[in-house]
Amino acid sequence: MPNALATIAIVGVIALLVVYLFVIRKNKESDIPVERTERATHELYEEEHEAAEKREDEA
Repeated sequence: MPNALATIAIVGVIALLVVYLFVIRKNKESDIPVERTERATHELYEEEHEAAEKREDEA
């Protein structure tokens, strides 16, 4: 039984590494410029801030 648990642990770690490397590779191949992502994040923060202010005004 301990050998089975060790095998499962090793296989799990290897699977996580494979997924991690796949994600890194996929991210580097992305053609979305960083500026676009930053702008979208800034716009989302502004929308959230406005929504929070509106909730505070209504309360």
